Amino acid sequence: MVPSISVIEQYDSNVFFTPKSLLAPGTKVDDFITVVTPQLNFMQSNSLVKTNLSVGAVVQKFVNNSALDNVGFNASTGIDLSQAVNRILPRMRGARIFGTYMYTPSAPAFGAFGGGGFGAGGVGIAGPIDSGLLTQRIRTTMFNAGFANSYSLSPTTDFQTTYTYSQISFGGSFTPSTTVSGQAQNTVFDTTTHSISAGPTSRISAIDTLTVKYTFVQMSQAQFGDYATHGGTLGWGRAWTKELSSSLNGGLTLVEPIPDLSTTGGQRRIPATMFPTGGFSVTYASGSSFLRKLGSEIQEATGTSGAGSVGGGGFLPLLAGMNMPGGIAAPGSYRVTLMYNLGVFPSFVQSAGPIYTHTILLGGTAGITDRLSAQALFNYARSSYTSEAIGTTFSTYGTTVSLNYLITPMLTARLSHQWLKFDNQTSGVSAADFGFAKQVVLLGFTYAYSPRGDFFRSGAFWEGPSGASSSAESGVSKSGSGGVDTKK
Repeated sequence: MVPSISVIEQYDSNVFFTPKSLLAPGTKVDDFITVVTPQLNFMQSNSLVKTNLSVGAVVQKFVNNSALDNVGFNASTGIDLSQAVNRILPRMRGARIFGTYMYTPSAPAFGAFGGGGFGAGGVGIAGPIDSGLLTQRIRTTMFNAGFANSYSLSPTTDFQTTYTYSQISFGGSFTPSTTVSGQAQNTVFDTTTHSISAGPTSRISAIDTLTVKYTFVQMSQAQFGDYATHGGTLGWGRAWTKELSSSLNGGLTLVEPIPDLSTTGGQRRIPATMFPTGGFSVTYASGSSFLRKLGSEIQEATGTSGAGSVGGGGFLPLLAGMNMPGGIAAPGSYRVTLMYNLGVFPSFVQSAGPIYTHTILLGGTAGITDRLSAQALFNYARSSYTSEAIGTTFSTYGTTVSLNYLITPMLTARLSHQWLKFDNQTSGVSAADFGFAKQVVLLGFTYAYSPRGDFFRSGAFWEGPSGASSSAESGVSKSGSGGVDTKK
């Protein structure tokens, strides 16, 4: 068990996630916020079961808007039952259960990585809340749970199955808004999703894999109704070199008939439609002589020294705001990832129903010294409704630049700048447009009581003497499925 606590001081240029024109006169839009995050990390491992669990709270105190003071909660767990199930079913290569819970006044737009609570950027699509959509500041509860397993059909082929239940719901708004020039507040919709995917993955050569997958997603939204999608994808992955790997997938997604809310009573349904879906990712991870030289010069100037390691990471779905293990990479190491995804997701902002979403991620991390690491992320998403009757588009841009410094084996400091821009436009109705931009600058400190002193070392916490490491994904689905995945 590793208890941890972080204290962050941050400046936020728009705490309401709302255009200034929609706020009541005299509202103080920017603010200074103190964020305290106590957290417990549990890790258990034996010959049959490996379990990771994280439970924490997020306490926010505002200087100018004390009415926004709040306490949020998050929890995440991953249970690896592969060895236990393998004893009963020798062909079962993987069996995992995962789940997350988050209660927050503002949902993230792009995932958990970066820890800033918005626009942080994750590796892969984790569901509707990571497709770039944003709400105004409103009480948001998010929950998901599921399982993933892999069954060996032959020495080179596994049949993989993943199921995920996801729910997002909203409570009272924190935004003191008004109506100006006919503009209306951002409307939100509670959304429940069931997603199941299945298909074989074959190793066709020493460096190539081929995946065929079917995905079914059942969605239910308040004030809209139920609808479903069916998707088929073909994927190819290759490890080009020890440092370079890539994946490519493509297919089609069928959106079943959905309610047509433009008609009286909403009884008419829009006919089924078909959309191409897919995506790709490219990752390069290596060491840099330039970074090692730069790190050596910094160490000579400051007199610091230490040791680090690079590893894979543990089986624990991550959430924005968590005190996450890792963050300090080995000196000279770096990783660059480019990802693109095209999929169908449920919209929970302004109008319910399926949206067609393009998502791009470009991110990199680098170990400058054995104590100093840097991270940079860029995210972009653009969405439009699958129904031509709704002429609304959403565009979201986000960037994160951060430095992490290991003060002692149990204490780190973090300096970060984040920028976010959200734009919602409705064709022919300028009064319905909704857009804003915001910036966050933060300085934070995190203390983790880990007797091994490896909580902040990239990979080391999961790959320590306990043997509890596990680097597989918590959700087997790849980008482009149009479903709800959970990916570490």
